[in-house]
Amino acid sequence: MIAAAIAALAFSSVISTTDRGPQDGPYAVDRYLCETPEYAVDFADAVANNAEEDFAKDIVGKIAKREVCGRYVGTAFIQEQKTMISEGFVYKLTALRFREDGKLAWVAERIFAVEGHPPSWHL
Repeated sequence: MIAAAIAALAFSSVISTTDRGPQDGPYAVDRYLCETPEYAVDFADAVANNAEEDFAKDIVGKIAKREVCGRYVGTAFIQEQKTMISEGFVYKLTALRFREDGKLAWVAERIFAVEGHPPSWHL
C-alpha cells in the first residue's frame, strides 16, 4: 500500500493530462486509431502481444461488440494528450482531431511497465 502511494507520488510529475485544443499540428496521419482511450489501450495491448493491426482491430471490435478502431488517413491536430496506467503498463494517449471532418480519434503507446501497481490509474 505504501509502495503504491510512493509510486503515485513519483509519477505525479510525469503523468498528466494536457488539453491542447486544436492547435498542435497539423500532422499527416495514416494509422489505426480508436474511438476512445480505453479502446486505444486495448488495441495497443493486442499489438504488443504480436497481433497484426488488422487482427488487433478485430479483437477490440469483439470486445466492444462493434467496430471501434480503424485506419484513419488525413490531416489532424493533437487535441489532448494524457497518460494512463492500466494492468501494470503506462500508456501515452493522444487524441487527434481531423481537419477534414472534425472527427476525434485516439492512439495509445505503451511506454513502460510499473511494478506494485493498482489495477488501473487514470491521471
